[in-house]
Amino acid sequence: MNPKIDLKLILALSGVAIIWGTTYLGIRVAVASIPAWYVTAIRQTIASLIILIILIKQKELKWIRWSGLKRQILLSILMVVVANGMTTVAEKTIPSGLTSLINATSPLLVFIGCVFLGIQKPSLKGFVGVFIGFLGIVFIFRDGINDLLEPGYRNGILSLVIAVSGWTIGTIYSKKHSGKPQYIFLNLFYQFVFSAIVQFGLALIFSGKLT
Repeated sequence: MNPKIDLKLILALSGVAIIWGTTYLGIRVAVASIPAWYVTAIRQTIASLIILIILIKQKELKWIRWSGLKRQILLSILMVVVANGMTTVAEKTIPSGLTSLINATSPLLVFIGCVFLGIQKPSLKGFVGVFIGFLGIVFIFRDGINDLLEPGYRNGILSLVIAVSGWTIGTIYSKKHSGKPQYIFLNLFYQFVFSAIVQFGLALIFSGKLT
């Protein structure tokens, strides 16, 4: 008996590969003509509006109480304002290939951090899987390895280190204090709205009004 082909799964994986895979290239193109903080602020605003429509359509838009809001604000600061924002700032000065290469360390760092804190049990399969994934990124963007030694990329690489740190800490915190899965869109909505406001503020501070 031939196994049934799951078209939804194939489409989902293809979507992740195409959208996620072209993210850094898209950022690089955008920051060539738009200030970095405006790029990420506009991005979060669009994401917020899309999720808002989904929540209204599904009648799931609601208040998450102050305790829930504080948690989402913390995650927003770490994973969106810092991680996404600093990645966008970095791509103003460094190639997208190098950005992908450095950001590829995040899953490995998350795995090590979760094991160290006892959130996840250490396993050889888990470590090998994450490490092979990292090696795959290194192979694809191997030309960017030489860029690590480029003096002109120092500030961009430092920005990415901050971005990776924010994403790693945020992911580990999320794993330890994760809410109910059915609230994922609601949580993301609050994260994106908060981050968009903060990033627009940072854009005004560092770049002035967009003309």
